[in-house]
Amino acid sequence: MAPAPLTFLQVRAVAFATENAVLSASRDGTVRYWKQTASQPPTYDDSIALHGAAFVNSLTFITPKPDFPLGLIVSGGKEAIIDVRQPGQPPESAAERILLGHQGNICALDVSVDTQDPYIISGSWDASARIWDLEKGESKALLEGHDGSVWAVLAFDKSTVITGE
Repeated sequence: MAPAPLTFLQVRAVAFATENAVLSASRDGTVRYWKQTASQPPTYDDSIALHGAAFVNSLTFITPKPDFPLGLIVSGGKEAIIDVRQPGQPPESAAERILLGHQGNICALDVSVDTQDPYIISGSWDASARIWDLEKGESKALLEGHDGSVWAVLAFDKSTVITGE
């Protein structure tokens, strides 16, 4: 008997975790961690890293650090919560950080490339972007003045972020 096919509802975001692992976020409320199991042909097994109650629309990955040797998955969506968790943990396990502050769907995420002091930037339907201090788990800057939803964010360098509506 063949295994049942996987059913997905509209993948909304993908991100590379490592050269052998990919993340996907979907409207079915899941974040999946796809790990390569064979190279010829390329074969991947997935595991659910997060299963929320609503759409997950945005995703990024924080590269490994001494405190988190596998890195951190950062996801956000309709629940207006940014979830930060380690890969490989069961979906019911507690997140490393829950970042609260947006009043609407989180539709864009990025992380700085500064591995010593990384920050997360988020964009939301609430017409704002936020810069998050990962160590403290709190918003360190609120970027207001957008006319509509912030659909794109980019952590350009240590002191520059770019947002787009």
